[in-house]
Amino acid sequence: MLALLATALAVAALTWWLGWWGVVVAALVAGLALRQRRGAPWLVALAAVVAWGALIAVDMVGGRFAALATSVAGVLRAPSVALLVVTLLFGALLAWSAAVVGSEIGRLVRGKTSAP
Repeated sequence: MLALLATALAVAALTWWLGWWGVVVAALVAGLALRQRRGAPWLVALAAVVAWGALIAVDMVGGRFAALATSVAGVLRAPSVALLVVTLLFGALLAWSAAVVGSEIGRLVRGKTSAP
C-alpha cells in the first residue's frame, strides 16, 4: 500500500511538472526500485490511474475539466466519460510499459554486477 501511495504521489508530482512524460520518469524509477516485487508493473499502472484520477479531480473542482471534456468530446463525437476512461487507460499503459522497462534494466544491471 505504501509503494502504491508513494508511486502515485511521484506520478502526480512529475505529471504536474513535466506533463505526461512525468509518468514515464516516475514509472521507470518505480519499476527499477520495485523490480523484486511480483506484479510491480501492475502496481505502478494502478498508481498512475490513482494519480491521474486525482489530478483530473482537482481540475473538476476548478471547473476547467467540464469545459475541456465537452469541447473535445464534441470534436471527437464521443461521450465525455469515454475520454476520461481513455485518458486513465493511456496513463496506466504508459506507466506499465515504463515500469516493465525499468524493472528489466534493474535486473540486467544487477545480473552484470553480481556475475563473477
